[in-house]
Amino acid sequence: MRANRLLILAAALVACHRPTEVHGLYVNQDGAGSFFPCDDPKTVVAVKDSVLAARYHRTAASPYQAVFVRLRGVNGHEGSIYGGQRVFQVQQILEVRPRASGECPRVAQPVPLPSGDAAHTSHSPNH
Repeated sequence: MRANRLLILAAALVACHRPTEVHGLYVNQDGAGSFFPCDDPKTVVAVKDSVLAARYHRTAASPYQAVFVRLRGVNGHEGSIYGGQRVFQVQQILEVRPRASGECPRVAQPVPLPSGDAAHTSHSPNH
């Protein structure tokens, strides 16, 4: 009986960490990657992957431009199970390309965050 419970618990844990394929928009700002799923536009998922970040910078025509990505990996959370940031661990990059017209229409173009230096620097017309 106890072995059956352990087997069921183990199967549930494996199912939670099974690789999945996702698609949506990705932006990398100051080394922090953010993924916006097409099917859940109000969600932001942190993605820490240097290879994806490098491909983003080669693909994006301008800073903070969202690009379309298809990824395979594992969904997770950082912090408490009751809250905390959603994360995605990339196992395979399937596609990175400019966003096509009408693609992921419910996901707005992400707005760049002001950098600490730019937000506190005054610009004089003489400089």
